[in-house]
Amino acid sequence: MESYDTFLERLASSSPAPGGGAASAMVSIVASSLNQMVASLTVNKRKYEEYEGEMNSIIEKSKKIDADLRKFMKDDEDAFNEIIKALKMPKNSDEEVKERKDKIVEASKGAIRVPWKIASASREVLELALALARHGNRNAVTDAGCAALFAHSAIEGVLYNVKINLNSVKDEEFAREEKSKMSIFMKDCDGLKSEVLQLVEAAIGDE
Repeated sequence: MESYDTFLERLASSSPAPGGGAASAMVSIVASSLNQMVASLTVNKRKYEEYEGEMNSIIEKSKKIDADLRKFMKDDEDAFNEIIKALKMPKNSDEEVKERKDKIVEASKGAIRVPWKIASASREVLELALALARHGNRNAVTDAGCAALFAHSAIEGVLYNVKINLNSVKDEEFAREEKSKMSIFMKDCDGLKSEVLQLVEAAIGDE
């Protein structure tokens, strides 16, 4: 993976890629890093020894999620570039017009699949933040809260990519299925975030 500085420079440039999808994945990586920090601050503490195994598991799971999200950042950029390539295809004949149209639909569906991978990985980050809000070091509970907020924002952001790419897929049934899937998914993620924030607020109030 390129350095953060290089990525941010490219993100700030006039190039349309990397864009919101890759940036959302990066936000989720930051959230996952916070999860690892909270878990690391919990292990080897007598007060939390009953959760030692859970914390070590969270650290290992988070490392795997990080690796996946790094890959998805590149995949998202590649998927966008496939759409650009399709849009640049010639349309000088009926055959070329059809071939171009089919390629745009195919590329757009690819650009929908990758954001879903980012969203699913980010949901895992959100779930781990909930576990940390429940059993992690109380002194770092607000960091678990930040992880949940960041992961949830990453999910909201990356699903915008799904929505915009649906506009290029002239398949009403496919679009309905995707919109229904997004609605169910977001309700689930909203619930997870709410649980984390309730635990964080309760912990802050107890101090």
